[in-house]
Amino acid sequence: MYIAQAAQMRELDRLAIESIGIPGMVLMENAGRGTVDYMVERFGSPRGKHVVIFVGPGNNGGDGFVIARTLLNQGACPLLYLLVPPSKLTGDALGNYTIIKNIGLPCTILSSNEEVQEIYDHIISHHRKNPVYTVVDALFGTGLTREVEGHFLEAIHCINSLKQQEQIPIVAVDIPSGMNSDTGQIHGGVIQADLTVTYGLPKPAHFHNGGEGIGDVRVVDIGIPPQLYRKVKIQGKALTEGTIPVPAGKQITAHKGSNGHLVVIAGSIGKTGAAILCAKSALYSGVGLASLAVPADLNTIFEISLPEAMTLPLPHSQARLSIDDLNTILEFCEDKEAVVLGPGIATDQVTATLVYELYKRLQIPMVIDADALNILATQPETIDNPGGPRIFTPHPGEMARLCQTSVQKLQQDRLESALWQSTHSSGHELITILKGAGTVLASSSGCWAINTSGNPGMATGGMGDVLAGIIGSLLVQGYAPWDAACLGTFLHGFAADRLAQISPYGYLASEVAEQLPVCIAELAKGCRKLGKGVR
Repeated sequence: MYIAQAAQMRELDRLAIESIGIPGMVLMENAGRGTVDYMVERFGSPRGKHVVIFVGPGNNGGDGFVIARTLLNQGACPLLYLLVPPSKLTGDALGNYTIIKNIGLPCTILSSNEEVQEIYDHIISHHRKNPVYTVVDALFGTGLTREVEGHFLEAIHCINSLKQQEQIPIVAVDIPSGMNSDTGQIHGGVIQADLTVTYGLPKPAHFHNGGEGIGDVRVVDIGIPPQLYRKVKIQGKALTEGTIPVPAGKQITAHKGSNGHLVVIAGSIGKTGAAILCAKSALYSGVGLASLAVPADLNTIFEISLPEAMTLPLPHSQARLSIDDLNTILEFCEDKEAVVLGPGIATDQVTATLVYELYKRLQIPMVIDADALNILATQPETIDNPGGPRIFTPHPGEMARLCQTSVQKLQQDRLESALWQSTHSSGHELITILKGAGTVLASSSGCWAINTSGNPGMATGGMGDVLAGIIGSLLVQGYAPWDAACLGTFLHGFAADRLAQISPYGYLASEVAEQLPVCIAELAKGCRKLGKGVR
């Protein structure tokens, strides 16, 4: 499933109209009719019921007129409230207003806070006698970039109050009004929708912050030919069971040597658990061999805690990793396929120097997590000189340090933040996985994705270590870095979603790791049902 930013969606509309010859009125008709179809699917028949529709300027308002007319044809009683005078309408929105006017469907014009409040009181009074089917938000669409104010903001507050006080469901047209469709940021106030029906392709904001305030999202095919997606260079996608890379099945002749050997360079005194979780998740997700390169005096902890993994005790590393063990690590990694660097390593100077050198000199793919990210953030010039493909797995705090900004500013546009290396030109792919609700993935190649799996129960220690181990495991099993990042991120959340069904108030990171074999099998089976085959 592709994801379109606002400018891309406008270009798709333009090309469909000007290059293909599809009239804008046809696209708008398809959008409005599709919205009503999903309303009926969710809320049942509207026949004989009143539907409140708030209409704003632009094409979003035009969609509202089509929705009103379609509902009228299905026996409903639309109540239209227009927040701009008809003289301000143009194009297809004006065309559909003219149709509404010609068929005699009344439309009340609201131009002040007081008039909005009067209508609000009237709707409540009416609803308590004859329940309202839904309130439709057709105020602003995906092009909103300015603060909402005046009677538009009052309308948003009143619509939300109808939901909160009267339990009237809200349907948002394309995007809840007040929300930036690219960033998910709120411009003064925002509709709290139960159902959002979007057109053509979903938008980034439908997934940011876990879709809070969006409700259920449904996508209407309004008739834009798919070949235009390539012309507009749509590079974003939603990670779902239908879009992730296919989990590989094990060959009957497989052995531990054919399933890859992962090196986990991790651990320090007081932080051995991070390294253990990382290696354990790699083993549970199918790696043939996992070796922990760890401080020598902590080696016994690892051998006892995880007997399935091998260890490389680093003789010069006492309680923490040291640059003095650089050559030992480089030699050990010569015949390995991938490395995970960073879980629980701390940020001492001797460790930091080792991280810089490994980042520059190891030519195999590397997953960089936790303190390794914080170390690289102190010397950003190092980041531009990787020895091979690199996958960064920061949470917002670590990402802010890498980008030398604040967490607050970073969270205002998570996609743009994740694309921080989109102009990188070293020849090696750099991939960023910005964790959080609606995890964002971005490659220096320009590809990006937003994950749809996962839940709030993942907000606990050790989850990032599990993710790093999964991705490292997929790398050594032969997945390309981008595929490993996408499948690993979705699989991580998918496993947590299974746990949330039985333990909604929380679970351990180690429990997520233990779910991985069953989840991989489920995803592989699902992909076969979708006709995607097996790698």
